[in-house]
Amino acid sequence: MNVAIAGGITGGHLFPALTVAQALQARGHAVLYLGAKHGIEGRVPLPVPHVLLEMSGLRSTKRTPWSVVLTIWRASREARRLLQEFGAELLFTTGGYASIPIAMAYLRQGQGLVLLEPDALPGKANRWLARRAHTVCINFEEAAHAFRGVPVVRTGLPLRPEVYQPHLEQGRARAHFGLKRELFTVLVVGGSQGAQSLNEAVLNTVQYLPSGALQWLHLTGEQHFDLVRATAERLGLNGNYYPRPFLSAQEMGIAYRAADVVVGRGGAGSLTEFALNGLPMIIVPYPHAAGGHQRYNSQALATRGAAQVIEQADLSPQVLAERLLALRDCPNLRAHMQTAARQWAIPNATERVVQLLEEVGACIRPQAFG
Repeated sequence: MNVAIAGGITGGHLFPALTVAQALQARGHAVLYLGAKHGIEGRVPLPVPHVLLEMSGLRSTKRTPWSVVLTIWRASREARRLLQEFGAELLFTTGGYASIPIAMAYLRQGQGLVLLEPDALPGKANRWLARRAHTVCINFEEAAHAFRGVPVVRTGLPLRPEVYQPHLEQGRARAHFGLKRELFTVLVVGGSQGAQSLNEAVLNTVQYLPSGALQWLHLTGEQHFDLVRATAERLGLNGNYYPRPFLSAQEMGIAYRAADVVVGRGGAGSLTEFALNGLPMIIVPYPHAAGGHQRYNSQALATRGAAQVIEQADLSPQVLAERLLALRDCPNLRAHMQTAARQWAIPNATERVVQLLEEVGACIRPQAFG
């Protein structure tokens, strides 16, 4: 089966698409990933056959009515040619505006459009495309209401397999990063949006707490790392504070095993990784995320008892320190949050999505995109 895959710009759309693409390849299917040159897919190695299209006219900072129309027309024309050459039998998309020109090209003749919606509040692209979709895969049950009249299946969110290493012993994981084995460990994941304000809040909290109360593994993001490291050195925070610019998927899996609690943003990919690893979460939703989707994601997990939410406007060293110390000093609360997180997460999400794609491929008309 020839499966075209679209969805990118951010890691939250790209990584599930690539995870599914690699799983399909492992089962003998041909895949072609189509993305945008200016997205994250243009800056990271892509492990599957791919073509990146010019879609910069759709960026919010460059968008005008004419640029949108012209970019969609040009990208759709190019996508149609690529889909014809590939002989696409299915199109799987993970949302985001980069998927729209590709889906429009496919839907002129193809029938097997399958969507994946990572967020609790579906994005505009998926809400629009769902009217023509064969099936919609969702991560949060709360997303189902936006897709009435369309078959919806809760598959969970496909994650890179390296981020889940349940058999790794915590002491070994901490030793990998030079962390102390006995200290309560906080992992901070800033995400790709709003990392600077979260970084500043964390640095202030490290100063606010007594030395030795906690230890921190802080993923700052590449562009903020030098400033954060220099600030930590100037303030003498290095004893129990360990900043890193970023981690590979393999090292992320180790970091999750090293941590007792995670502080992060509310992107669907991050939250799903936290939940799968059974980490109690303190979530600070990025207030400027499109459609406020991070707040919806965070509240969905807070309602289940898996997370605590601090709004950006309420974030202070005192508030964050109080939450962290309360979790440190209450193992029963942490255990409850761990259980709630694991009950929500779906470990075999990738397999579920791949199986669904194979079922859709078997039931639609056996004719390639032409």
